[in-house]
Formats: sequence, C-alpha cells, structure tokens
Amino acid sequence: MHHKGIVGITLATSVLLASLLTSTGSASVTTLLPSLTPALLLDIAQVDAPPAGVGLQVHADFPKRSPLLLDGLTIHSFTADLTPQGGVIVRNAVTSDNTGPDGVGECDDPTFVPTGVKWAAGTMPIGWKLNLGSTPQELDRPRTTLTMRSAHRIWPRAESRCNGADKISFSYDYLGRTEREAKYDKHNVVDFGKLGQGALAVNYTWYVGREIVEVDLRLNKGDYKWTNIGERYRYDVRNVVAHELGHQFGLDDLGNPHAGLTMYAVIGKGEINKASLGRGDLKGASALSP
Repeated sequence: MHHKGIVGITLATSVLLASLLTSTGSASVTTLLPSLTPALLLDIAQVDAPPAGVGLQVHADFPKRSPLLLDGLTIHSFTADLTPQGGVIVRNAVTSDNTGPDGVGECDDPTFVPTGVKWAAGTMPIGWKLNLGSTPQELDRPRTTLTMRSAHRIWPRAESRCNGADKISFSYDYLGRTEREAKYDKHNVVDFGKLGQGALAVNYTWYVGREIVEVDLRLNKGDYKWTNIGERYRYDVRNVVAHELGHQFGLDDLGNPHAGLTMYAVIGKGEINKASLGRGDLKGASALSP
C-alpha cells in the first residue's frame, strides 16, 4: 500500500524493483548492482562481516563531484544489506539519472523512504559516544564536540523552517568520548576514519529481525577535508551528520525532485541546508518514531 509522500519499495533477492513513487506523480527505477558483492560492500564500509544472526545495513554517500562508478552507473548513494545469511540486498541507489537541481520546496514536499528496520521504544534515548581522537587536523576538537552534539539535536528537536508539528520521539544521550571505532560491538560510535571507494560518509545499522541494535557513523578523513565553521570548499560536519542521522532513524535517500529535503542524496562542499529538516524529513521521523 502506498501512502502520500511515502516512497514504495519492492525488493527481491535477485532483482531490485525500486519504483520510487513520489507525491508529484513522477517515478524513477533503480536496478540491482550485480558488482556490489559482500566483499566490496565491506571494503567500502571498512568493517568486518557481522556475526551469525545479525544483519548489517550500509548507507554509503559519495560526494557530488566524486560519485561511485559501478555497473555503468554514476552513484551518489546506495543502501545495501549484508544479510544474516551472507548475501547482499540493494535497497536503494540514487544515480545521476534521478538527481537534478530542480525540485519541490522543502516545506511542500512530504516524501520519505523507510528502509525497513527501526528502533524499539525501549531503546530510547539512543546513547552515543564520539571518538574525538579520530578528529582530522583541520578541525578544532572542542568545536567538533559541540558540532556533533548540535547535529544530534536536529532531529529530536525537529529543527526546521517549516510550520506545523510532527510528533518525534527519537532522543539522543551523549555519553562522552571513546577510543572505540565503527564496528559491531554494541556501542553507538561516531568517528572519522578510512572508507573505501571514495565514500564521503557511511552510516552502519546492525539489526536483528526488524529491530535496530546498534548504529555507527563514520566520516571519511583520508580523502576529504571537513569544516565546523562554514568554509566553502570543505564538507560541513553538521550538514553531513544531520543527513547520516536520518539513516539511523530508518530513512533512506531521495533523488530528484526532492533536493530541498535533508535526505536528498547529493552532498556538496560548503553545503549547509541539510541541517534544516523539510516536511518529508519531519513526516518520516514521525512515522518511524518508536
């Protein structure tokens, strides 16, 4: 069943038929990426395979100017699961064919995409720690801590330029610093580090059944420069983290014509607009609230 503003996704293990139905009546179709093997997925994410019975959902975002080239497609982002059985299911891929500069206004666009896994009510608030020692040299560490904490307040506080309220019950609890890195260890961690194939950022969602059990987030410091002070030629930490946290709630990426929303896939240098939630972002977070 399709509801207004929700993007419907039909999955099969051998063929992905992701018919992206938007509230504007337009549609685009993504196809399975046959070259995205378990080994390549883990290389992009730079993590080990999860233990038996645990699934890993990887949301990988690539910069506007350096998309992933795979199976003849120019890919700005993808969402793929490494299933407990060891196979790969591609849930979504936003390509150059379904992105563009034009779109619906952020407060007029109700579209969102659920990924199929969500938090249980008893897991709130989501405790997380920051690996401050992984901060790249170009960033001031105290400011980075403040920026990360500020980004984690965007969704729970429904920070937006749009009128109207959507009930959101997500909440975060900052638990301080850690030396842990992104991997499956029952700790929710944000860090900077290495990612494969030029990925800008990756959100990791480990799940059992349909319930999320851990989320980590990594920003690529090996290939890209970051900023906490709005520098035009670097990637804005708060902007990118706001987008990645949408994945932690169970929201997937969007292509054209949804450029006004936080969950729009394309990310450019100096961009800061994703730190303000649009109508579809708010509705999605409300719908997925435990």
